[in-house]
Amino acid sequence: MKFDKKLYLVTGGASGIGLATAVFLAESGARVVVSDRNIPSSTLPRGISFLRCDVKEPNDVDQMISQLIEEHGVPDGVVTSAGVDRHHNFLELEDTEFAEILQINVLGSFRIVQRLARIWAKAPRSHADAYSVVLLSSVNSVIATPSHTAYATSKGAVAQMVRVMAVELAPFGIRVNAMAPGTVRTPLLDALEKEKPKALEAVLRRTPMKRVGEPEEIAAGIAFLLSNLASYITGQSLFADGGRTVQNLTLD
Repeated sequence: MKFDKKLYLVTGGASGIGLATAVFLAESGARVVVSDRNIPSSTLPRGISFLRCDVKEPNDVDQMISQLIEEHGVPDGVVTSAGVDRHHNFLELEDTEFAEILQINVLGSFRIVQRLARIWAKAPRSHADAYSVVLLSSVNSVIATPSHTAYATSKGAVAQMVRVMAVELAPFGIRVNAMAPGTVRTPLLDALEKEKPKALEAVLRRTPMKRVGEPEEIAAGIAFLLSNLASYITGQSLFADGGRTVQNLTLD
């Protein structure tokens, strides 16, 4: 896949899947701007610029989009990978904790895509060279995991938002899809292993490939959805989960 001269925004791009996606795109010839509320811990590779933005703050989003266009131009697409995952027992989950996760995982993506779509709609493209949007969903959008009420709800909302946006934005030459990873080696997984050492073993027992995914593998899937190779794909969720969501329980 080649993205020569294309410009992409990647939110949540300071680490994990977001950073891996930014690097993949840059190495494939794209110009990339990453945004995050945290400053990257190391120097970003050549071809990647950074803008600070907290997606749960509307003013931050508006300012970042304005700065992006002023300094780099109108992007050809966006990846919204900014998100949080916290574990809460359902009976102990507080309203404020639930709301914060929805603010970041759902409304954060909504704000970013809406602001850009308003700009793109003024200069519609053909479907052969459409603007492309990829939201980060999760296997938790379709499976139920204890202590993940808020997170799973947010990812289910993201998947449905993708479908609605795809229908509504298609007339403007805007494709919208979701990438739905399984368990991936990211800082979130590292934190989970420290909190619950046996959790990863349980996940791998339910994963036919018996391993976690690497951020670079998810980045490759995201890049495909962004590219013109996926020019007839919109409103879909691409699962990269080592077979986890298709495996039924066995008696073994």
